[in-house]
Amino acid sequence: MRTVRQIRPAARHSLIKSGMRKKSVETFAEFQRRRNFEFYSSRGGRIYSSFRTFAHSKRFAEANAAEFVRRAPRKGKLRIYEVGVGDGSFALNFMKALHNLCEETAERTTYFLLDFSEKGVDLAAEKLAGFAHEKVVSPAWDSKKMRNANCVKCNELLDDLPTRMLVRRGRRLNEVAREGRGFLEVEAHAEEGTWSFMEGMPDGYLIPVPEKGLECVLGWKKKLARDGWIDIFDYGFADAEEMRGMPRDAWNAAVVRSFSGQVTVDVNFAFLKMSAGGRTEPQKDYVERALGMDLWEVDVGGRLDYYSYGEVWKKRKKLEKEGYDIGILLAGIEKSGYLHMETG
Repeated sequence: MRTVRQIRPAARHSLIKSGMRKKSVETFAEFQRRRNFEFYSSRGGRIYSSFRTFAHSKRFAEANAAEFVRRAPRKGKLRIYEVGVGDGSFALNFMKALHNLCEETAERTTYFLLDFSEKGVDLAAEKLAGFAHEKVVSPAWDSKKMRNANCVKCNELLDDLPTRMLVRRGRRLNEVAREGRGFLEVEAHAEEGTWSFMEGMPDGYLIPVPEKGLECVLGWKKKLARDGWIDIFDYGFADAEEMRGMPRDAWNAAVVRSFSGQVTVDVNFAFLKMSAGGRTEPQKDYVERALGMDLWEVDVGGRLDYYSYGEVWKKRKKLEKEGYDIGILLAGIEKSGYLHMETG
């Protein structure tokens, strides 16, 4: 029997080969942008069944709602923007939890569904019938249609955005690019902030640099109301020590994932914090703190969720069929890569 199941629905494989070429190439960010555009264009509404996320977890939504009730202003209208709404499951679970926790706060809240896909926004809005909501069709990095946001939320969005892939080779900085069906390294051209960040990275490691993600976060910050904040939930790493804790080849084989044609990359929260400020913590710690209880992260039937101690034992047979060793799960030996970042 295997131990705790890996919480990531993708084949992990090494994509990158070193080398220098003079031929015209496509940067990794351009490659990721192209592949993901093709993925979303080809699958339509079926894309939402492709992902394992916490969007369907009522406990995850309840934790978000509890934090919102605790921090939201006591008077006036409230505005929440969710960027990248998926199929609307998180929005629905959140608004239900908000009404259960504090009807008065819920009645003052309008939930804004923001996504680049008009069809996606329409599908999500159908689930919010009966709750105050508005639709916003816009790419994540264009914040023009946002205003006075008390809270901006994005759940597993940044790992999907075009991300630069850099490698430090001594004093030289290379960028991963694609040529034909393979990958290679070419000389990198980077801004001063990116250069200074890469100086502290381990040599030879593939380092995702989410410049597009940072553009999003900085744009959202400008649209926050007084005392507003941004919640980012995603799979990634908080600092260089996490890299150094893994052999270079193992790290390089795991940082990029290809799944059903979609390409995602671990979110470099250290880079985001350097320029946008804020703090990070394990996502599970956030949920436990908000709800005031110990929880265990599980993947059951392709759905990610948090179970209490009693729920783990009650559903242990189902978990064992999923491949879990209950003793190891409860011992918390394996750590999740899902993080929460707050800035504002």
